[in-house]
Amino acid sequence: MLRLVSRRARAQWPLLAALLGVVTIGATLLGTCTLLVTRTAERALEVAMARAAPADVDVTVYTGTVEGRDASSVTADTRTALTSALAPFAVTTSARASTVLRALPPELAPGTTVAAQAYLSGLDDLPARAELVTGRWPQHPGDAVLLEPTAERLGLTPGRRVRLGAELAHPPVPALEVTVVGVVRPLSGRGWDRDPLAAAGSATGYRDGRFLQPVNAYGPFLVDLADLVTTGATIDRMEVTAHPDLSHPNRRDLEAAAGAVRRADRALAGALGDRVQLARVSSDLPLTLRAADDQLHVTAAVVLAIAVLGGVLTATALVLAGRLTAGIRADETALRSTLGTSRRQLAATATLEAGLVAVVAAALAIPASSALHAGLTHLSPLDDAGLTVRPASTSAQILAVAAGALVLAAVLTVLAIRPVPAAGDRRTRRELLARSGADLMLAVFAAVGWWQLYAQPATAGPPDAVVLAPALLLTAGAALALRVVLPALRGVDRLAYRARGLALPLAVSEAARRPQAVAAGLLVGLTCAAGTFGLALGTTWHQSQRDQAALSVGTDLALTLSTAPVAGEGAAVSAATSGTVSPALDRGTAVGQWLGTAGDAPRLVAIDTTRADALLRGRLDSDRDWADVGATLAPRTRVTGIAIPTAAPLVLSGTAAGDTSLTVTPRLLLQDTTGLRTSCTGPAVPLDGREYPLPACATADGQRLVAVVLPVSADAAGGPVAVTVTLTVPPASSTERSTDGSDWTATSAPPVPSKVRDPSVTLSNTSTGTALRMAATVDLGGADDAARTLVATAFPDPGPVPAAVSARFASEAGASTGSQLSVTVGTTPVPIVVTEVVPTVPSAPGAVAVLADLDTLSRARVVTGDLTFPVDAWWVGHPAGPGAAERATALHLGTVTTREAETARLAGGPLRAGLPAALRLIVPAAALLLLAGVVLHVTCDVQVRAVEVARLRGLGMSRRDIRAVLLGQHVGVLLPLLAAGAAVGALTTRVVAPLLVRSDTGAAPVPAAQPHWPWPAEATLLVVLLTGCVLAVAAVVTVQVRRADAAHLRVAP
Repeated sequence: MLRLVSRRARAQWPLLAALLGVVTIGATLLGTCTLLVTRTAERALEVAMARAAPADVDVTVYTGTVEGRDASSVTADTRTALTSALAPFAVTTSARASTVLRALPPELAPGTTVAAQAYLSGLDDLPARAELVTGRWPQHPGDAVLLEPTAERLGLTPGRRVRLGAELAHPPVPALEVTVVGVVRPLSGRGWDRDPLAAAGSATGYRDGRFLQPVNAYGPFLVDLADLVTTGATIDRMEVTAHPDLSHPNRRDLEAAAGAVRRADRALAGALGDRVQLARVSSDLPLTLRAADDQLHVTAAVVLAIAVLGGVLTATALVLAGRLTAGIRADETALRSTLGTSRRQLAATATLEAGLVAVVAAALAIPASSALHAGLTHLSPLDDAGLTVRPASTSAQILAVAAGALVLAAVLTVLAIRPVPAAGDRRTRRELLARSGADLMLAVFAAVGWWQLYAQPATAGPPDAVVLAPALLLTAGAALALRVVLPALRGVDRLAYRARGLALPLAVSEAARRPQAVAAGLLVGLTCAAGTFGLALGTTWHQSQRDQAALSVGTDLALTLSTAPVAGEGAAVSAATSGTVSPALDRGTAVGQWLGTAGDAPRLVAIDTTRADALLRGRLDSDRDWADVGATLAPRTRVTGIAIPTAAPLVLSGTAAGDTSLTVTPRLLLQDTTGLRTSCTGPAVPLDGREYPLPACATADGQRLVAVVLPVSADAAGGPVAVTVTLTVPPASSTERSTDGSDWTATSAPPVPSKVRDPSVTLSNTSTGTALRMAATVDLGGADDAARTLVATAFPDPGPVPAAVSARFASEAGASTGSQLSVTVGTTPVPIVVTEVVPTVPSAPGAVAVLADLDTLSRARVVTGDLTFPVDAWWVGHPAGPGAAERATALHLGTVTTREAETARLAGGPLRAGLPAALRLIVPAAALLLLAGVVLHVTCDVQVRAVEVARLRGLGMSRRDIRAVLLGQHVGVLLPLLAAGAAVGALTTRVVAPLLVRSDTGAAPVPAAQPHWPWPAEATLLVVLLTGCVLAVAAVVTVQVRRADAAHLRVAP
């Protein structure tokens, strides 16, 4: 038997080489995909965790109320517990602590009867969190540095000694003294938001829960943490943060650390005992690891779908090759049967031959798949993601290749032992019904697979059907398309009889009437469909990642602020990015009494909508763009206000009728060139007719006064009193002249507007500048603390703020165009009216969200007396140059996120890079299998028809005409099959490709993916496939026609 197989292999080596090539291609593709979902996936997890932001992997322990005697031991035990939980990773810890309040000397905070309190804070990395302005860093016990605002408020300079009183809540803790040795400025993004006063330096009316009455708090007095824990001071709050070194992680250690973090609360409670009143562990490490696994699962599902599709292509090519091989060996098989060879012996021979093919193919596919995988990792995006590896084999890869080769060998064996129909035999009715039933079942399975994809939950990962659905749909489409091609060829055959000559009618007749002519039809249609689908799926996936990134960021560059913005900051951002800059609000809100569903709070996004087209990003429906949406939200008029020179001294004066003593505490609202509004509060000014200077509020160029709020207070209750207040602004340059004042309006702020009646405001030019005169009648009756606030604004009351809401908002809140609602900004309710419903709001993908104009939103709050300007970020449209993000980061204002960087993360991050890499395998694999199948099919077909060729030669037909007939026959079959395959690929792209795209969390992408058909790439692919097939057919036909001669007439009747 082995001798027979060996001799037959030598005699039919081209045929066996084709079979071996097909099996090797399929096994190589399977092995490469296996490496992508195993070796690359594990490496991707390691790289992703190594690149994770510190906030995503840090573990922080929060403790509260630690007695001074236990402070040192609690700090040490907490560090030990964190180090143990994150073992075996090396850990770097940092800690900060703040004490309870202590009394300040009264002389440091004069002019108030409210108690002045201060606190100490200790940090073990203070130089890394602040910038030294003057003096030096603490070096000895008792040394302390102050933040700039604290030093200015208390009038402290380096060298001053300050005595901090005993802790009122803890009488046994004595007073202590510190020496101010320096003044520092906090660095943004270094955790100062965790300071009790958020690095503001002071706070009036501060409540810490220990005192019944509010106090004026100052601080912190910053000392070294090692010194603080030895002072005996009671620690009010302490944070110890551990950062694991994940530069060389592995899954086992990561899962062990994540599990230890989940159990850390109980372990920490046992370690600290009753030395602390509160201890809590907080970390996103387990969530980060789980999110990474979710992304890997999404990527692996599509990669496995590609592997299955490659397996189906290989099996289809192998079925064709097996049938052709069996047809060529039909006479040999019949002769062996006549000589007494049993069917069992025939099956054993076929099994041995197929087994040898499988062994050789596996031996070739294992190193080939390793080399192909390594080559892919040296290309983008795997190379950009840091996933480059050298060729290597894994056990999973070897098992997958061996299993795939054995399955394909089994297909060969089954085809070899099946009876081959004799030439000229027609299919029986049962065979035709069986084929129709197979096509129908294939269509049913494809429909079920599509339905499972279509019905998958929006919040869950991809279903198992994603692995089989593409292959099922493409195979079913190709099989059904084949049934359409045959009738089309017969129709062309009827038309071809009208042509003159012999070559064309004969070629068309052979293509339409010979079943053998379309034997490779399924392979041609399926490979073309798979290739075009692979290209379109890649384009659809990449475009979806771009759409998701644009909507997630909301603009081209977003600078999320870590501290409140100051005047002139927008100009600095504009200079750094050279783009369109706008302050932006992006935070949670309440809609009336509705706080959202399932913990998903409504989002409020507000920007300068007059420049919406330049700022906003994200796909809209129909033919609208963001300029159209912005036009419905933007205010009809711009705010001009009064130009204020930089550092100009403002003067306030006022009078009150009668003998009543009244004072006002002016609060001014200034707007800079980028639209940022900042407030400035002056001291209390008596209305006695004299002029009082106010602090220099204009700290940047181009600022304008847009609103003045005057809370009026009196020493005693009384009746109505007419008041007049004049604010004088020094003259500005000729280019910044103020308006005539017709746009200024005066109102009375709630909650009791009737307390201020007949408000008015006028603007006039005087010799000393621009005078803003405000007048009203103030009712001094009622409670002493009744609000009596006069508001003057450079704009009228805007009324309900126009807003665009997301489709989800409209659905869950029952809102539609024209609906009037109320959103809470800070503590101020703002009425809104819905003017647009958009699919989703930029920077709030899929959320219950509201989009409004920030200027209009501010106006609605200002007329109520609320001058706070809520800003969370700077949004930049069209930043210039690739270094804009780096320049914006260098400003140290907060976190910078760009649309390009987010797109790169989604499309080429380590956890996602395997998918586009796998998509690269489909087109070359389909092309190779198509060429192999076409060459094998044409070779076998021409060999079978060698006698016919010889007869045509005997009838006087030239070799050239014979080549034209054979080439025309095969090209005539290829063209409709390739067209049908392209149509199947396009249809599958439309119905399946969007369903295969998921977000990085495994949920449905927002916005929903749309199918994209890359016409240039698809046309190029079809031209290449057709050209390759035509050249291969021409070469084979030329060789076989040359071999056909009169000798063939002697071997056939």
